[in-house]
Amino acid sequence: MNLDEFMPESDLTRDETLDAIEVAVARTLTHAFQTSVTVRVEDQLQILVYPYGGGAPTTITLGDIERKLRRHVQHQVDLELQLRKTLHEAKHLKELRGYTAPGEITRVGDDGSLLVTLEIADHYRRLILSGICPTRFQPKHERGRYIPGTVKEFHITSVVPVMVNHRSTKVQVQLNRISKELPRLLLQERSRISGIQCLKRIPGAFSTIVAQSRISKDVINSVGKELEEHLYVSIQETHR
Repeated sequence: MNLDEFMPESDLTRDETLDAIEVAVARTLTHAFQTSVTVRVEDQLQILVYPYGGGAPTTITLGDIERKLRRHVQHQVDLELQLRKTLHEAKHLKELRGYTAPGEITRVGDDGSLLVTLEIADHYRRLILSGICPTRFQPKHERGRYIPGTVKEFHITSVVPVMVNHRSTKVQVQLNRISKELPRLLLQERSRISGIQCLKRIPGAFSTIVAQSRISKDVINSVGKELEEHLYVSIQETHR
């Protein structure tokens, strides 16, 4: 059997892909045969089956395996490659933590959590990621008022791989609307002024902001409107 069918297109390196194949095939066949199996991939897939109780191993090929088990092996390889790809992507996307991003609310879960679609510019490509904002990270005055299709600003607090329906994995971004960092970051992004601090925030009521220079009223109002709260902004005094 041609090894190419076990080598789908992937962001993984060839060595990472081959290692994933070896691990998935060995694990699946060890469980199926109830004995030790080792796998090595070079030009072909080499499978060594060690008899229970000891003895010399037997070399088999994919063609020696019954079709049903072969399909199961292929499925397990696909899952392992997807897991490795998700872990690779999550590691790369961890740099998004601490930033803000606009997200479209696609669904409100039965528990009130928000399922959000994020579109993020990453170097020379645009990423479409799924995010979740649990109820505990939503301002109390907004809970129960979210409408699918609306766009809100969120603070990205974590990027982690998660299992979906016990069958596949994906990168999930955890989002927050109550963080003290959210008004600070939004003001900083929209004003292009660095060194802004949020001293105190009561979501839906007010945020106390200190800046090193004057922030335009339009920027302050736009952030206040986004968060539905009043922003008390003062300029930090400098001592000479």
